[in-house]
Amino acid sequence: MKISILIPTKNRLPILRETLHNIYFINKLPKEDFEVIVSNDGDEDLSILYDEFPFDNLKIVKNTHKHGAAGNRNNAADYAQYEIFQFLDDDILINSNTLTRVINRHSHYGKILLISNLFFSETYLELARKTTFGRYKLTTLSDFWENIKKINKLDDDGLYKINISMAGTLSIKKNDFELNGGYNENFNYAGWEDAEFNHRAILNGFDLLFDENNICFHNEIDRLNLESWLARQRADTYGIVIMCKYFPQFKSYSSWYTNTTLKIEDPWDIKNLKLKKIFCSLPPVYNFFHFLAINGEKMKLPDAFQFRIYNALWLGATYRSFRESYKEIFKKEKA
Repeated sequence: MKISILIPTKNRLPILRETLHNIYFINKLPKEDFEVIVSNDGDEDLSILYDEFPFDNLKIVKNTHKHGAAGNRNNAADYAQYEIFQFLDDDILINSNTLTRVINRHSHYGKILLISNLFFSETYLELARKTTFGRYKLTTLSDFWENIKKINKLDDDGLYKINISMAGTLSIKKNDFELNGGYNENFNYAGWEDAEFNHRAILNGFDLLFDENNICFHNEIDRLNLESWLARQRADTYGIVIMCKYFPQFKSYSSWYTNTTLKIEDPWDIKNLKLKKIFCSLPPVYNFFHFLAINGEKMKLPDAFQFRIYNALWLGATYRSFRESYKEIFKKEKA
């Protein structure tokens, strides 16, 4: 079996370079057994990469699907020829045996979505520790893998059947990707488009598998800043609203019900959280907290104080995004 590495990217050339470096100079799979498709959804000229990585199995294409992570992944898939699709976010660093293990897993199992283990790169961790906001991210990031429910252990080499997945290191057979209908391009941003794809896969009889011993590294060092983080929080909130349009059962997720209209019957803790969100979302309040966050970093205010400001911004940003998204997606539909 051969493998197509599909990398959606948008205006992240320095980061993408590092990802390609690991594919071509760290990975041990022979070049004749894989191809790399880079789908460009941005306005950078990526043709320089042909000089830096002068290999026949590299192809850089312009996204002609709908803008966004979903459309960009589907666009890359249009150009892929091999039996296995390895989707790779443009900031993921693979190890020397990543691709070999993926091929081996797919050769032994049928309808599966497979993900690898993922840790932050050492460069990311070093940079994060140097700033207040970076330290905040390190202390508040929930470990994705802690949320995974390992349903069944399938072998003694770290393979498990699981309950949730993500797109950053996801692999699937080409025919199965087509069977599952590709990614839903109504998700305009990165956030929940992978959950929706995985949910459809489960409904279509796929198993979600996790290779705990296949370790990759998340290298998003260009997004260790407040504005990128807030933009991602808003995008995630937009995503849950779209998800609930297609699958109403996801309204049981806290990302949905903690942002809905305040109700008399809400439990007290939910009422309290909604009131905080409403207050923090008010433009004068939100703008004041944003001012404090930017200038507090410059004045080197204590981490404990700054962390509370970042929390307040998160409350305000997610609530505002939810209300705007709900109005756009649900109320427009009713009209």
